[in-house]
Amino acid sequence: MTSGFLDRDGVRLWYEELGRPEGTPVLLVMGGGGSVVWWPPELIQGLVGAGCRVIQFDNRDVGLSTHVDPATATYGIDAMAGDAMAVLDAVGIDAAHLVGVSMGAMVCLAAALLHPHRVRSLALISSTPGPDARLPKGDGSVFDCFDQPAKNAEAIAEQTVAFCRAIAGSRFAFDAPYYRAVVAADHARGTNLSASYVPSASSRIDDLARIQAPTLVVHGTEDPIYPYGHAEVLAKGIPKATLVRWDGVGHELPPPLLADLLRRLTEHITGAR
Repeated sequence: MTSGFLDRDGVRLWYEELGRPEGTPVLLVMGGGGSVVWWPPELIQGLVGAGCRVIQFDNRDVGLSTHVDPATATYGIDAMAGDAMAVLDAVGIDAAHLVGVSMGAMVCLAAALLHPHRVRSLALISSTPGPDARLPKGDGSVFDCFDQPAKNAEAIAEQTVAFCRAIAGSRFAFDAPYYRAVVAADHARGTNLSASYVPSASSRIDDLARIQAPTLVVHGTEDPIYPYGHAEVLAKGIPKATLVRWDGVGHELPPPLLADLLRRLTEHITGAR
């Protein structure tokens, strides 16, 4: 296991490698506002155990990477795709299998369009082809828990747990202790309490047919942020896509389904080598 920092256009990014150097390279890209601690350890350990060389990093504005000033931030999803490629450069990898969740999957999708020769395969979890009037609208009320400004880390932690509850599906009982532990670890790692910037994104619907990488789309039927129709559009538009439907699941990675996700990822990555 090795870790370090890279500098890209004034942004300092923390990254980490796990597994054997000769393993199959897999780059993990977490969703908006979440550091690497949101990746379940059993998922990472499972990928490493399956022979993968796993690379993870903190996106700009989270964790140990540069925290931006929201008053001057101008970066978008395309810039974050460039960050992901810079991480691969830092560890000497030409092309990798990209696995992303939510906004992280949008970053992976952008990378497949902007840097296709560097993407062996895609796994898009709980994500979207981008803002587009042709897609079903999400439920904005799930963000109501953030209406009141948080004055300290404890307050924002409570808001984050409430948000996790709001976006969870009905299939499994909400595991509050699990999410409290993850949120606590995330905030201990480094929280930018003043950040409210949302990276700009473009609709990719009309570009999906250009993606040649084998793609796994995993999505819950009760996702309130990106309704299931977003996944159907992704799977229909990408030529080599497989859609996995998680009934009763929201915008989440439920612990009871991690074994299923690991199996599907390893099969997908193995098949795309």
